[in-house]
Amino acid sequence: MREIKPQALDREAFRRYGDYIDLLHVKQVEERAATGATNVFAPDLLEYHFDKRMPTSACIARVSECERVITALEYHQYTCEGILPLDGDIDIFVGPSSFRVDPEAVEAFRIPQGTMVRLNPGVLHGRQFVVNTPAVNVLIMLPERTFGNDCTFTRLEGDDQILILP
Repeated sequence: MREIKPQALDREAFRRYGDYIDLLHVKQVEERAATGATNVFAPDLLEYHFDKRMPTSACIARVSECERVITALEYHQYTCEGILPLDGDIDIFVGPSSFRVDPEAVEAFRIPQGTMVRLNPGVLHGRQFVVNTPAVNVLIMLPERTFGNDCTFTRLEGDDQILILP
């Protein structure tokens, strides 16, 4: 029987097989989090070519404790979004796909650590909120450049803002 010994992950040694990134230690996330930002997002960190027409990318969000108020909604007209909390539980909010943004239809769900969620195209959503840890790293799977070509944002003002209870 042939024996092999695992080697340390090294970009040059692994290059012929693919690429990798340590999503828990992304420089741009670390730098922004150090400034006190409570929701840091780093898009398109590692591409996955599942389909040559639309590469998928791994993104990371570092979500920290903050006031649990929804102040903005977004949706993607044509693409799904994957959400995976890596090292803690999170709360997300969602609303039905519609031609009209309706804050009254928004609901919240608790997503346990390690549970992958897929949001369908058109579903209202936005930033995540931590549950019982100071910060959580969240893997976001999206087609490359979604925030540049398939993202509609709506700010909520006054009575339209929504408090998510703990």
